[in-house]
Amino acid sequence: MGAYQYAEIIGRLLNSCEYLDPRPCFPSKIEFAPTDPPSFYWKQKFFLLNDKVLTVKDIATFDSEGRMVDRAFAYDFCDKGSPQPIWRICNHSNSMKSVNDPCHVHVGHDDNEIALANTSHDIDFTYAMRCIKKFYLQKPQDWEEGGCDES
Repeated sequence: MGAYQYAEIIGRLLNSCEYLDPRPCFPSKIEFAPTDPPSFYWKQKFFLLNDKVLTVKDIATFDSEGRMVDRAFAYDFCDKGSPQPIWRICNHSNSMKSVNDPCHVHVGHDDNEIALANTSHDIDFTYAMRCIKKFYLQKPQDWEEGGCDES
């Protein structure tokens, strides 16, 4: 999956998300660097039902076969007006890291850090949207007791 395909998946997720309020206008604020293959840059804030906010930072580079190779990302889910996240999924990076590096989630106000995966390859915007859906359906998250990676 290359940069443009990832952007298409994001667009479909945003267009079908029932928890966004108001509906975002897509195409989103995704930018592509004029490189070969293109790099991907996305930073945006989404307002959700019940005064929740998702702030996205997702930067990625891809190889010539369209595989994501490096990225810096954070998905912050919080109450509107609160600086503390309900959860923050990230790879602790302001600079690019290999997708083979681990990622984790910070939970709550005490900033507990819980490992999510050995790599960040499969922890992308699709995963963040699954976590939002679980939140609204009041299902346990993957990192909570009783949680699993199915939605």
